[in-house]
Amino acid sequence: MKIFMMGDSTMKYNNIYSYPQFGWGQVLHLFTKNEWIIEDHAENGRSTKSFIDEGRFDVILNRLQAGDYVICQFGHNDEKKQDPTRYTDPYGVYQKNLLYFAEEVEKKGGHIVYATSITRHKFENGVCINSHLEYPQAMLDFAKKHNYTCIDLNQLTMDLYTRLGEEESKKFHMIFPANTYAAHPEAKDDHSHLVFEGALMIAETFVRALAKTNDPMKDCFLDLQNKEPIDEKMLID
Repeated sequence: MKIFMMGDSTMKYNNIYSYPQFGWGQVLHLFTKNEWIIEDHAENGRSTKSFIDEGRFDVILNRLQAGDYVICQFGHNDEKKQDPTRYTDPYGVYQKNLLYFAEEVEKKGGHIVYATSITRHKFENGVCINSHLEYPQAMLDFAKKHNYTCIDLNQLTMDLYTRLGEEESKKFHMIFPANTYAAHPEAKDDHSHLVFEGALMIAETFVRALAKTNDPMKDCFLDLQNKEPIDEKMLID
């Protein structure tokens, strides 16, 4: 049984060559029940349009079996109006692509859940602000109209960042001085992409929000309200 993930770099599985960058799909397995396998097909810089045009969605469909799940997070790159290979209008092609994803997944007997783009680390007057234009709301409106579950990661992460404050919330992102990591000898001031702590926070936020819905996907994940007992005696060296 599998959970397929489709989205952009904030969800992507990263290898050692891009360390310490993490996508939240990379750590979601820490929250799943043992019988579920995560397949993270998210890729840097992709929008709904380019993910379809490059055949990446077809790869998922060819591997998808009845009873599997799909998590879909796009919008971050659909807004790139200067790039016709990625841009979609939020209440036009973007929503049409979201519907296409659902219809094709359902034909294979799968079940899809949507997630709005996580926030960028962007503040004004002490408040983390929406930098994704109309795309989060367009996804929420689409999901409501067609009766799909949509976890509003954009709003949830904006609220969290605002509570923590601009400086404290930097810990979630690729922000560090030069010569900190071998893969990134240069300094990084990247307020979009995540490090492990950020990816873990997003994955937990998604699981906790999903648990509050009636969506069947929530049964794939651990109950974070009831910690499983650990036999500490077995950990003694």
